[in-house]
Amino acid sequence: MSDLRPAHIATFRLRGTSYSLNVVHAVRITLRANESLPGPFRELLYSPLGHVAASPSVASYTDSEFRAIRRAARTEIRAALSRIRAGEAELAAWLTAPAPVQINPDVAKRGALLEQIANEGSVPHRERGPHSQQEGSTDAGSLIRSLFPSSSELAALVVLLQCLTGQNLSTLCNLTTEYLRADDQEKEGEVLLTRAQKPRRGRYAAEMDLSFTSVPVWLDAGNNTEGDDYASPFGVYIIAEELCRRARTFTATNMLLCWAYGDRRIKNTTERIIFRPIASDCLRRWHGWTHDGKLQSTIDSRRLRRTFLQHHQRPVAQTVETLAHTYLSKDPAALSINQEVVGSALAEEVTRIRAATAVHVLNDDDVRAASNNPKPLAEQLGISAERLTDLLAGRLDTIAAACIDHEHSPHSPDGTPCTASFLLCLACPNARSEPRHVPVQALLKQRIEARRLELPAKQWERQFGVAEERLDDLLGAQHADVNAMAAQATDKDLQMIEALLDGKYDLR
Repeated sequence: MSDLRPAHIATFRLRGTSYSLNVVHAVRITLRANESLPGPFRELLYSPLGHVAASPSVASYTDSEFRAIRRAARTEIRAALSRIRAGEAELAAWLTAPAPVQINPDVAKRGALLEQIANEGSVPHRERGPHSQQEGSTDAGSLIRSLFPSSSELAALVVLLQCLTGQNLSTLCNLTTEYLRADDQEKEGEVLLTRAQKPRRGRYAAEMDLSFTSVPVWLDAGNNTEGDDYASPFGVYIIAEELCRRARTFTATNMLLCWAYGDRRIKNTTERIIFRPIASDCLRRWHGWTHDGKLQSTIDSRRLRRTFLQHHQRPVAQTVETLAHTYLSKDPAALSINQEVVGSALAEEVTRIRAATAVHVLNDDDVRAASNNPKPLAEQLGISAERLTDLLAGRLDTIAAACIDHEHSPHSPDGTPCTASFLLCLACPNARSEPRHVPVQALLKQRIEARRLELPAKQWERQFGVAEERLDDLLGAQHADVNAMAAQATDKDLQMIEALLDGKYDLR
């Protein structure tokens, strides 16, 4: 305890994150009964804490930005692949060339240096430095680049793989060349299976299997004139394996992504070339991408991952709940899209409910046709011809509509008479509306509107809000002029409507 200093707790207080302040609280609880704490440490530990620093929200890239990122990554990878293939072809030509005495001295010098780089992973070193253009036409740096990819090119590979798979950055950087092929060109295309890790899961849950397919997933995948596949995880994995094949031999590892750089600090007879696997901070080495005419020097792997998840709406090395609650629902860039989806779903549900509970409306043509031959309309309504005759004669009326089966109501037990309010007939599947009901419905709408001025807003909405909406639907289906049709209602209709709105017809 005597070794504790304010600096031990100050680092957590200064970070101001939710995690660091939770650590401070935990230390407070753990040491609150300890009387041997040094005074300065105790004072800082129990001094008031500030507010949690607001962490910047991570939003996915826009569609245009995502396309620009993929385009820039493909362009850099394509250039690297072309350069290294040309270098390998030059090396192969040198190794199969005739005796050096028959070759141009400059070509022989370049070929010998290229062979040494390829076989030994080093270049000759002079007192004044490595081979340079001042000592001849041979540039050792360009020869190194002709056989090995740069860190920026490997970063472009990682970016493109993340755009195509949505995997975490650390998972992609730790990929190996150990994989199984399961190809079926006629059915599913080319597929490879490999092992990967997600370290955040912990020691015993980090291992996972990945499958990379050759099925294109982007419509703007780019031209495929050379037969190389830049549009699928499988194709980019195979390109990465080819680009880093020679560098991998000097790292004594099976890591997929390896690169080379010169080490000018070593002053021996040779200039060493350092070979190493790519690190998880590789994205800061990328040359960048251009969007709207401006060079974007940084790339955020978290935003890339969110963009993939937003586009595909499926989990990647995570549960469905994590995808929904951690990524999709908290993505600021996806808020408008989510609102559109929810709004569309709600609109469809409202339409479905309205259709399921809509009152069947008969028009003048239906009534005239039924007066001559009631059987077709009766079959359409699902009732007998005698029942239809009673309906058209007004013997089944319920003030603003008619009921074809009051003993099988959705508001009462089957086989018992319906006891619901007549206002509910406006949304009952057993209700039918015909032209002679329109004046009563129009007057009922007017009287309900008049009650709006007499009742508190919440009480009116609770008692009459749904009924008014149903009346709007019924009158709209009949293309009725509300004022004109209400004027055709009789005094007896008005008395029934007032009694209905006063609740005098309700069974208590």
